[in-house]
Amino acid sequence: MFKVLTLLTISLSFLSACSHAPTKLSNKNPEPTTKSNANRFSIGMMRIAPDIFVDPKMSVKQRTELLKTVKKSKDSVNTFFGSTKSSPKIYACSTKKCFKKFGGVYANAKTINDDTVFLSNKGQNKTTITHELAHAEFNKRLGRSHWNKVPMWFDEGLAVLICKNPKYTKIVPRMSLNKLKTHDQWLDAVRNDKPVYNIARQAMENWYNSVGAVGLHDLIERLKKGENVSFDQTVQSAHRYTKL
Repeated sequence: MFKVLTLLTISLSFLSACSHAPTKLSNKNPEPTTKSNANRFSIGMMRIAPDIFVDPKMSVKQRTELLKTVKKSKDSVNTFFGSTKSSPKIYACSTKKCFKKFGGVYANAKTINDDTVFLSNKGQNKTTITHELAHAEFNKRLGRSHWNKVPMWFDEGLAVLICKNPKYTKIVPRMSLNKLKTHDQWLDAVRNDKPVYNIARQAMENWYNSVGAVGLHDLIERLKKGENVSFDQTVQSAHRYTKL
């Protein structure tokens, strides 16, 4: 389960839902100790871990399960990248009203920049959380000045690959990746029921199987050094599935 349009990057996840020892939970909501998005978004929310906030209506059982699931998702992202550099604040809702407060309407979850993840009541599963944390980690490694260099199909395909969502493993008809580069193009395709997550995963999986983690980290470093990366040429093996 999320690119740069303004100063904020919003990666939307339209996924259906990718341990700490049991934590004693209370109804106290201590003030955040750092100046971050938490200062804005934590109003009315309850902090149950240093980086996890939930709405007060969430039951203790749900909170405990959420903590366990987030831990598993973080482990998956850490394993894929080899380490973890991001530490986003996670805001989880148990009601539609709560998620709507954060701008959630159609998605089950969404990621802002590299530091904030929102989860709806339907997005609190390992697949969706891993997807969103993958976005945050990839954004963190790129750095904000390089986010707009990555096409949406690459960013979303990587997140789907990391979270291993079985929903998007089916081989689907071809569609030009050139039509899935921008945030608006991606959302238009999603609204028109195009199998874009399948398409992006197909392209990314074939490429990643060829280059592995070394190739991914090399690509990130090339982008950070200012190289004008041609994704059409970089992901050459995507031609097997998708016309570029």
